[in-house]
Amino acid sequence: MDREGPPPIERDTSQTDTEVGQDTQNSNAATNTLLAAATKASQNNEHNNAVVYLERAIRIDPRNAALWLRLSATHLANHDLAAANQHARKAIALAGSKTGSKTGSNSELTRSAWFQMADIKEAEGKRAEADSIRRRYRRYRG
Repeated sequence: MDREGPPPIERDTSQTDTEVGQDTQNSNAATNTLLAAATKASQNNEHNNAVVYLERAIRIDPRNAALWLRLSATHLANHDLAAANQHARKAIALAGSKTGSKTGSNSELTRSAWFQMADIKEAEGKRAEADSIRRRYRRYRG
């Protein structure tokens, strides 16, 4: 029986899932491994595989706005505008919250998320709306 999708990510099986969930360093390592896999998949134009890796990373760190932004960009590259829009909105919400970034509200991440939204609007054929967003966030400071 053939399995579709990316190959499984190898992880240290000497730890139980509970131990991994309790250890932030292991979560960060797992997230970084998944991000590396997503990057490689994207570079090979395997956007569906990249999405799977990013979704796995988000399950580990669901309040990480940068992961949601990356997922949005991957959907946009795959021409899935509805999903790209949904995930950009999530990134915007998390980037502006104290829990969405490790250091509190992150104006640069918020700005990047809005520029992502502008790219989505442009892909949807809404050039005026995209330009408006870009003008507004070109000098955004938070």
